[in-house]
Amino acid sequence: MAPKDEHDLFAEAMSKVQPIAPAKKITIEKKRRRLRDFERIADKAAAGSPVPLTTAAPHAARLVSSDEPWTLIANGISRERLKQLAAGQPPVEGSFDLHGITRQQALDLLSDGFQQALIKRQRALCIIHGRGLHSEGKAVLKHETYHWLQEGPFAPYVLAVIPQPGSGGGACLVLLRRQ
Repeated sequence: MAPKDEHDLFAEAMSKVQPIAPAKKITIEKKRRRLRDFERIADKAAAGSPVPLTTAAPHAARLVSSDEPWTLIANGISRERLKQLAAGQPPVEGSFDLHGITRQQALDLLSDGFQQALIKRQRALCIIHGRGLHSEGKAVLKHETYHWLQEGPFAPYVLAVIPQPGSGGGACLVLLRRQ
């Protein structure tokens, strides 16, 4: 008797396999659900109504503080990816200047801006928050911006936040999830 080759062995092993009955199949709609979330954001923005803050992806990894100051990173983001972001890859597609406005105005501007960035499928944003030289005590806008990025309504869409090179700590770069 001749030895069996791989194809014969595979055919023999698969001969008893039966398809799963349709009633027992499990379908995963994770990707479709995420696309529906973004479509809802786009529809509400087009209608001129504010987007509810519950549209954030519940399955997204949380941002954690890094060993580097003013750096936030989601699980799975490599140091190489942070270096690429600092070098301009992907290029910055949107910018927010928070100079001279109040804390609440800054948070409103960030909410509206992030909503538009998600609709436009932007990947990298720059937030100019200043260094807090004119604040009494700590830098209010800088602290609030980082807190909002880490804990706010759009935090599940943020992959990384790093200080913008050459800004002296007065601006940060934000990397958003692919949509």
